[in-house]
Order: sequence, then structure tokens, then C-alpha cells
Amino acid sequence: MAHILIAGLGDLGQSLAQRWLDGEHTVSAIRRSNQAPAGVDLYSQDLTDGAVLLPPDQVDLLYIILTPSDRSVEGYQRAFLHAPKRLLDALAAQQPLPPIVFVSSTAVYGEHSGEVDEKTPPKPNKFNGRILLAAEEEISTRSLTTVVRFSGIYGAGRKRLLQQVSDIESGGAGPDPTWTNRIHREDCVDLLHLLGQRWVDQEMVPPVVIGTDTAPSVNTAVLNWIAGQQGIALNLSVPDIVPGKRIRSRFLAEQKITLRYPDFKSGYAEMLAAETSGEKI
Repeated sequence: MAHILIAGLGDLGQSLAQRWLDGEHTVSAIRRSNQAPAGVDLYSQDLTDGAVLLPPDQVDLLYIILTPSDRSVEGYQRAFLHAPKRLLDALAAQQPLPPIVFVSSTAVYGEHSGEVDEKTPPKPNKFNGRILLAAEEEISTRSLTTVVRFSGIYGAGRKRLLQQVSDIESGGAGPDPTWTNRIHREDCVDLLHLLGQRWVDQEMVPPVVIGTDTAPSVNTAVLNWIAGQQGIALNLSVPDIVPGKRIRSRFLAEQKITLRYPDFKSGYAEMLAAETSGEKI
């Protein structure tokens, strides 16, 4: 059985930890709070400050799934540059660094227009993408690494588009049409577990994987559909030609991996059904 260390036990990290626990592996985790799923050996700490606390036993796989405390340049630098460096320095002083799965974002591609996949050179134009790309490059020099670039994550607890529909219905302005890309949180967890399992099994794992569904969509079309499922007519414009990038995952296609939610309609239909029944989403 492998020893998995997850740095960042948020929404994705907690579900991922449970997946490894279900397979009877040992799971340790680092997070700022003191809450963790039963069975997880938690080292509660802020990786940007103080001594780094680590499990004493050999770590076989490391996930870095960090989120900034605030969405500023300084917040991103602390979360994605300073914290991983301190973690890796401390772990390297204790053992040879294990394979790493680092969660990044398709923000590293910037305002690229047209088709984007793993072979597209990153060209970030905003600070978040630039810092994430710098983090990818730094972490990848330290050990064998797979960088997972997720597009917009949605799913349970993530109601931004539902709120946007409500705001527009109440008189708010609709967005300018653009291509958007997304992936359901359950598919994120599935992909992270799959990649980690391949590292544990000493199989070939690519250095960069994009995590996104198979249906890039115009944002106004998405909002119109979500509203329509609730009996609301937004009638936002959906032009034939719009700006933005259409992202696809070569890895998922070449490996013939089927997502649970291949398009936004399948995921949001479930979310809306849960909301109607009064379940927490």
C-alpha cells in the first residue's frame, strides 16, 4: 500500500483523500484548518509560515492542491511559489522527493483564441496565469511531476452560474459572448486519482494533462440553457462567431477516458434536480 501526502485538503483534496482511503492506502494531509476526513493523518499548518510539519514515514506520492488565501499577486505568490518551495525543501531533507501531481489551471494559456490542448505553448497575460506557470516550472525541476491544468471547475457547492442567471433575471447585465470551458469536480477527482495511481504503479504519466470536458460552450448559451431548465427565458445573444479559447484534453481523448459529465448539461441537470429536491448542492 502506498503513502499519499495531499498538500491542500479543500474540496478536491478531501474527496481525493477518501478515494485513496477506500483503496486502503495511507493518507496524510496538510491544510490550514484542523478538520479532515476520518482516517486521514492531518498535519494542520500554514505552509507559508513557521516550521513545516511532515509525516515521519516515507511518502510515495505527493499532491499539491493549494488555493490562495486571497486573489492578489501576493496571495498567489504565497500559495503557489512560497508554500510549495518550503514544502519540497522540508520533504527533500527527509527523503528523496516522490512523484508530484500539481494542480494548475488553463489560465496559463492566457487569452489564446481558437483550439488549445496540451501541445499549445502557454502564454499567460494575467498575474494568476504567470504565477501558476512559474510554479509549474519550479515544481517540475524538483521531481517527476504531472501538472494538471483544469478549466473552470463546477459541481456541488459551486453556484456561480446559477447566481448569475438569477442576477440577470433580476435586471443585471448579461456577459459579452465568449467561449468557455469547464469540468465537473467529480471528474477532477477521478482524473487526479487516475494519474496518481499510475505514478504509484510506476506506469508512464505525461508531464502535462489538461482536465476539461468534451464540450466547450459559449457562455451565453450556457446561461440560456440553465435558465430554461428553471422556466426562465433570458434570451441572451449567442453569435456564430465569438472570441475565446476552445480547450480539449489530448490525454483524455488518447486514453479513451470517459468523463462522468462530458458536457455542462449533464452536470447542471443533476445540480438543478438536487436543488429542486432540497438537497445540498
